[in-house]
Amino acid sequence: MQKSSRRNAGIAAAAASAEAPISPKLDHARLDHASMSDIAHALADGHVTATALVKAYLARIAAYDRDGPKLNAVRALNPDALAIAGRLDGVKPSAERPLAGIPILVKDNIATGDAQPTTAGSLALEGARARDDATLVKLLREAGAVILGKANLTELSNMLAVDMPSGYSSLGGQVKNPYAPALADDHGIPLVSPGGSSAGSAVAVAAGLCAASIGTETSGSLLFPASQNGLVTVKPTVGLISRAGIVPISRSQDSAGPMTRTVRDAALLLNVLAAKDPLDPATQKQRRPADYTAGLAADAMKGARIGVPSDPADPLNDCYYGKLPPKSAKLMAEAIQMLEDLGAVIVRASMPTLGWIGGPGTTMAVLNRNPLSAHKGTIARPPVVFLYEMKHDLNLYLKDWATQTSRP
Repeated sequence: MQKSSRRNAGIAAAAASAEAPISPKLDHARLDHASMSDIAHALADGHVTATALVKAYLARIAAYDRDGPKLNAVRALNPDALAIAGRLDGVKPSAERPLAGIPILVKDNIATGDAQPTTAGSLALEGARARDDATLVKLLREAGAVILGKANLTELSNMLAVDMPSGYSSLGGQVKNPYAPALADDHGIPLVSPGGSSAGSAVAVAAGLCAASIGTETSGSLLFPASQNGLVTVKPTVGLISRAGIVPISRSQDSAGPMTRTVRDAALLLNVLAAKDPLDPATQKQRRPADYTAGLAADAMKGARIGVPSDPADPLNDCYYGKLPPKSAKLMAEAIQMLEDLGAVIVRASMPTLGWIGGPGTTMAVLNRNPLSAHKGTIARPPVVFLYEMKHDLNLYLKDWATQTSRP
């Protein structure tokens, strides 16, 4: 109880002033280190209000995203955020509204039917708005979340050019890794990648610019930035979270997911977001537990079967596994040993993946014309499914969701 009070007092102090000094014994409860669960407890205990939280996060965004290291993680702020927070002051998180008063950023390829543009970071969609909230945004609002703004991303989720820098968009600029924001090459490309394409979503959480965020993934766009920024994410199976209202790449592979500081926070967001939606047929066959947090037990790994490529030298194994440098291979071995110590069953087998999947007609030859690419003038071979599905699905998004932009 005493620890909870100290944590909540620290959050309240940080919310009063984003730069206010906090007692060393309360450092663990500073706003920039607080988990979404910490913030929910502080709100429920009355130690902080939604308005104070939004003001504090806006101050941090001004200090670190717009100024200071200029992280460029937040592409646009919601002009209605303070008004929404004001209506939620006094509404405490509950079973019915578990996110009441909690400020959350969503990736700027997720539609919001309000004053915020939905642009996917592209000049081609500058000023474009959406006719309605994406289904996942409606669920966040119903749960009481304050949509603080839109997170920057790799433009059009990294389908604009070959070798696009991770986290770069023509509207938002280059997202920087908060742990090494000053390290960049002569072109301003970060030497420590922020990850892509959900770079802004990840950096914003890591830098304490929001309580949690939502990103999207087609192939690594949640997992990569979460890894680069020390966060927890979940790449849901297609159909667990509705894709309705998300600017697409590949409808057969796109999925949205949470970016959080803790596993519990990710589970809490899945509780809100995993719902059937008549606008997304893939969700109709959805199967989910009643409560994702129920599985957060100390012995949760006991008996779990986890596959691992058995021999890095075997050409049928995952094409990345054999390329791990010694330090990374050692770290991988230690991680596997830890899983075994926790009771997991490691299944070792040959697992052909990206490097061995495909065949004639599965990729398309594209000339790399990117002037900043180290491979300019060579042939890239993106998957055909991405190119064809994006053309089809982006046209549908522009027709059914977008406003204030010309549509084919």
